[in-house]
Amino acid sequence: MGYCKYIGRYINRYILPSLGMGLGVGLLFAACKDEKPHLPTAKGTPSELLVIVQGALVDTDLADTLQTITDCDAPGLGSAERIFRTMTIGERGYEKVYRLMHSQLRVELDPNQKQPTLGVAHDVSARPQLQLRVCAASASDLRRFLSENRERIQHLILDFQLDRLAQMLRHKHSRKVDKELRRLGYTVSMPVDMQSTKRGRDFLWGSSNRGGDKDINFLFYTLPWTGQDIRDVDWFIQRRDSVLRQNVPGAQEGQWMQTSRADDGSPVVWPMLRRTDEGDLVEVRGLWDMHGGFMGGPFVARVRIDTTERRIVVGEGFVFSPNTSKRDLLRSLEAGLRTLHKTSLQGS
Repeated sequence: MGYCKYIGRYINRYILPSLGMGLGVGLLFAACKDEKPHLPTAKGTPSELLVIVQGALVDTDLADTLQTITDCDAPGLGSAERIFRTMTIGERGYEKVYRLMHSQLRVELDPNQKQPTLGVAHDVSARPQLQLRVCAASASDLRRFLSENRERIQHLILDFQLDRLAQMLRHKHSRKVDKELRRLGYTVSMPVDMQSTKRGRDFLWGSSNRGGDKDINFLFYTLPWTGQDIRDVDWFIQRRDSVLRQNVPGAQEGQWMQTSRADDGSPVVWPMLRRTDEGDLVEVRGLWDMHGGFMGGPFVARVRIDTTERRIVVGEGFVFSPNTSKRDLLRSLEAGLRTLHKTSLQGS
């Protein structure tokens, strides 16, 4: 189906020119019509991405450019795992087989296109669903646009997939972890198989407690805030390691969880400032290991300031799964962290 007919399903469309992306880029947003409320449930595994390539582009070198977006390594895992589970198809067969996929990226040529555009549409054929469409007048413009907007496209897809997982967790999650966290004045929806908890002062540890592969964990803790800039990652890591040493011991005496360090002593972390509806936060991806032991894996933390209580609030997830994939395990925790928020119901 041509995109002109395809986009005809939407309302509230407009183009934001330039956006500082070098090619006079336009970004097209589209909202689904309200008269189609009963859409089927979108299909696909959590990290799956469908790429639809226009027939004229199938035998070109565009595949190499697309792979830098869809088949590069996921950040912060400590091992090589693809950022998405990608399936690439031509246009033929899309309507019958693939149109219900939850995450889609379509690339097309249109000689009448004055400037490259990135179209964004939600809930077209299924719900929840994200459809991205990149269009340019020539293959060279298309390759250049995709290269210059690689991270933007990745973030759009990742944010959608994490929000989709978060919504699923709100319907089915660990009631035990949420109940314990409400005693500290917060609520969260973590994976349902997280059934072991440990409470401390302004601290909670929830775990699947498998003791081996596919072990997932959630940490919540607070730190006093006296005006520190949460973008000071070295300061945060020092405080984090102090909390972990006190609250997350290993199996043997003299063991505790800590942030992994590089050969020069610097923490192995990748921080990013994020803006959300509830204000700015710092997202810290990194690696952890067990002091005095041999365990380790990836973690992700979200750090924000509670100005009312004058404290720093930290939610984080970490994975121990040395013999299996860690990508989807960590993303299930990332999605859960997106549900973390303050509640007025605080128990004893």
